[in-house]
Amino acid sequence: MNEHELKSALQEVMVASSPPPPMSPEAALDRGRRAQRRRKTAVGGGFAGLAVVAIAVGAVMVPNLGGGGSDLPVAAGQSSDSGPSVTPTASPPPSLTPASPPQSAGPSVDDPTRTPWPNGQADRTATSGPRADKGAKLLADLGSVLPPGVRAEDRTRIGFADYGPMTRHQAQFVEHAGDLEVWDYEAHTPVAVTGEAGVGELFLRVETRGNDRLGDLVGCAAATRFPYPVEGGTCSVVDVGGKQVAVVTGATANADHNTLDAAAFYRYPDGTLVTAAYGSKFEESGHPALSRPALTGEQLAAIAADPKFHLD
Repeated sequence: MNEHELKSALQEVMVASSPPPPMSPEAALDRGRRAQRRRKTAVGGGFAGLAVVAIAVGAVMVPNLGGGGSDLPVAAGQSSDSGPSVTPTASPPPSLTPASPPQSAGPSVDDPTRTPWPNGQADRTATSGPRADKGAKLLADLGSVLPPGVRAEDRTRIGFADYGPMTRHQAQFVEHAGDLEVWDYEAHTPVAVTGEAGVGELFLRVETRGNDRLGDLVGCAAATRFPYPVEGGTCSVVDVGGKQVAVVTGATANADHNTLDAAAFYRYPDGTLVTAAYGSKFEESGHPALSRPALTGEQLAAIAADPKFHLD
C-alpha cells in the first residue's frame, strides 16, 4: 500500500464513523449551574449538622451550670476522667435539691433528745419511785404535826363516790428550770376534832425550788396572788422561829373554786414554797362541817414553816 492508498483508507473510516456532537454554549452553561447548586446544597447540609450537634451539647451543659459540679461539660456517650457522663432528665439532679434547714442549737422544750417526762413516767404524775414516795410521806407527816385534839382521819364520801377518796396525795412534775426538776407535791386529808361530829379539810402543797408560780412576790402579796386555796379574807405576817409566814384568815369558802377558810404561805430562801390551808367543811364529801375551826392561823403558820416539808 502506497501513501495515497493509506490516505484514502483513513478518509473512508472517518466518513463511516458518527460525527461528534456540536458545541452548544447554552448546554455548557446549564451544566455549570447545576453543579454549583449541588455544591451549595452540600455546604448547607454541613452547617445544619453542626447546628444539631451544638444544640445537643448545650442541653448537656445546662444541668451542669446549675449544679455546682464540673465546669467542663461532658458529651453524652463520652467518657471522662473527672466523673460519669451527664444525661439530661426531666427533674433536677440531686445536687440541686435544697438542703434541709439547720437545727437550732441548745436545749429547748421541743428538744427531741430530752425525755418529755422524767424517770420514765408515762405522764406528769409519778405513780412509783422516789418522787411518789415523797408524796406519800408528805401525807403521813401532815397527820403527825397536828395539835392535840385534832387528828387526820380517813373518811368515805357519802353520795359523791365519783369524786374519789377523801384522803389522797400526789407528786407531779412541773417543768425543767435549767438543770433543776421542779416538782409539786400535794396532800389532802379530812380532819376531825375531839367531841365534834363534823369533818374539815386540810391541804398541804410543796412547790420545789425553781418554781415561778408567784414570781418574785413575798409575804401577803404572794399569799393573795391567786384565789386558790383561799379567796378574800385578811392577811398578816406571823413569825415562826424567825421565819416570816403570810397567813390569810376569814376567807370566804367558794365551792365552785374549792377554796378553803384560811391558809399560810412560806417561801424558803432557795425558793421552795409551802402552802398549808384549812377549811371547816370538806366540800363534796357528804359529811357535815365542823362547828368551830380546828386550826388557828398561828397553827397553820407552824405547819407551813415545819422543816419536814422542805422537799426537793
